[in-house]
Amino acid sequence: MFNPDKLMKDLIYDILRTEGMSISALSRALEERGVSIHRLILTGYLRALTDLNELKEKEVPPAKIYIPVRAKDKDVYELVGQHARSICSGDEADRLILYALNRLFKRPVFQEELKHAGVRNMSNFRQASEDERNEARKVLLRLKWKAPETSPAFIADPPKDPAMFENLLCNIMCDKLDYAALVMESKQTKLIPDTR
Repeated sequence: MFNPDKLMKDLIYDILRTEGMSISALSRALEERGVSIHRLILTGYLRALTDLNELKEKEVPPAKIYIPVRAKDKDVYELVGQHARSICSGDEADRLILYALNRLFKRPVFQEELKHAGVRNMSNFRQASEDERNEARKVLLRLKWKAPETSPAFIADPPKDPAMFENLLCNIMCDKLDYAALVMESKQTKLIPDTR
């Protein structure tokens, strides 16, 4: 479901990154991205984020600078891209990213989404049919994400090694839930005889 507050917060985090900005500079940056918001409303929103300890306020006379307290969390695209590249490299990683996003979203994945995930080479990807692409586009339009009408969408073939997708999901879960200490680091390479 579309959450305008979450979108605004993410947009502000994207703009601020690690350096601070004044309300005026942030307002201009938002307008460049197509978001027109009155400065008083923006000020209230920034104050609320400060109260929630999401941003910190720094006095730099005559203005106040707002700085993120912590770095923005990675979204699903960045997580899949990062962990796919830790499993394999090059075109194989690009194919794994597409396959993972296809499986997770249960739809074709658009070129812009793949770029956001860090895919470098899409030339060998199979394009979705026009009907599949239109159905996928409807999903994104419900979320107010505007994929260009001419943007291609892609469908992946399964990876050569089916365990790659499972490894990718395990790595993401391990990273997000911080349970690396519980994972056995090496796989058993020799069968141990059953002594029963």
